[in-house]
Amino acid sequence: MMPLKTYGVWVAYPRTYEAEKGGNTPHLQLRFDDNQNTENGKFRAAINIKSSTNESRLVYWFVRDLENPITEKLAPLEPGWHELRIHELPALDYIRGNLINLKDGTILNHNLPGEMNDIIDFISPVLTEAIRRKATIYLFGEPFPGGIHDVHMNQGNEGRFAKSNGVWQDGGILLHFPDDGHWEGIFLAFAVQKVHTTDDGGDPIGDVSFVELIQPPVVVDGTVIIRAALVNPIGPDVDPSGQSEAVFLVNNSSSDIQLDGWTIQNRNRDTQALSGLLPTHSSRTFQVPDCPLTNKGGSITLLNAAGLKVDGVSYTKAQARREGSLVYFH
Repeated sequence: MMPLKTYGVWVAYPRTYEAEKGGNTPHLQLRFDDNQNTENGKFRAAINIKSSTNESRLVYWFVRDLENPITEKLAPLEPGWHELRIHELPALDYIRGNLINLKDGTILNHNLPGEMNDIIDFISPVLTEAIRRKATIYLFGEPFPGGIHDVHMNQGNEGRFAKSNGVWQDGGILLHFPDDGHWEGIFLAFAVQKVHTTDDGGDPIGDVSFVELIQPPVVVDGTVIIRAALVNPIGPDVDPSGQSEAVFLVNNSSSDIQLDGWTIQNRNRDTQALSGLLPTHSSRTFQVPDCPLTNKGGSITLLNAAGLKVDGVSYTKAQARREGSLVYFH
C-alpha cells in the first residue's frame, strides 16, 4: 500500500525560507531551485511545523553527521525530481529504515517567546547554514504543482489522517555540504503519530505515540535532562546585543518540577542558578551568563537543590565550532 499519489526526492539547492507564526496549520516555507546557477528559488517546500490536532507539537530529530548507506544512493542523483520505489533505498521509513533512534526525538511547540525553545528555533539555524554554505538539499515527500509537501513521517496516523498511511514513503530533509563532504538530516513527525505500524500499510499497532515514547509518564531519577546547548552563539560571547549561551532542559516526568535552588555547572565548576517551574512533559531554555560554556570542548552538569547530580553531558571542540547551532545530547 502506498497512499501518497507520488513519492520521491527532490534534489535541489535551498535559497530562502520563512516560518509562518500564525494560523491553524502553519508551515515553514522553503524556497529552492534545482538549477545551481540560479538564485530565485522558484519552487516551494511546505514543511509542517504544527499539527491541527489537539496535541499540536511535532517531533524533531537532527543528525549532525549522518553516516548511512542512503547517502551512497543519493549522491549520484542529478538535481531535479526523482520518483522512488518503496522498500528500496533511498526511500525513507522512520520505523524500518533504522536511520534514526526514535527515542532520541525532541517534542517541540510551534512558536514560543524566547530563544531556542520551539521548532522554528531548532530548524532555522540548520537551514541558514545550509544556504550560506551552498549545500545540496534532498527533500523527501509528495510533489504538488510548483513544489513538495508531506515532508514528515507518513504512517502511524489515525482518524482523518489515516488515508496517508504507508510504508517506505516518509518525508524528511537531508543536506550534503560540498565544502567538507559531510551529510546532515532533519526528520519530522507529529507527536500524536504511533511508533508501531503494520508492514503492509503503515497503520497504527497499539496506542504508543511519540509522546509516550519520548516523554513517558514515569517518575524516575534523571527525568530532567540536558537536551541541547547553545555553546557558540553568533558573534562575540561578551556582546550583550547578540545571542546568549544557553542550555535546553526537558522534563520527561509526569510531575511538575520546581527548579528553585537547582544549578547548571560547567567544567570549571562555575554555576548558573535556576528558578521557576518546569512543567511536566515540557521544555525550557535557560541562559547561562554566570556559567560560561567554552568553545574548546567542555562539560555541562545539572544539579538539584540538594547539590546532587541529575544529568550531565560533554561536548567536543568540533561540536562547538559552528556558530549559532545547537549541540545535541541524549
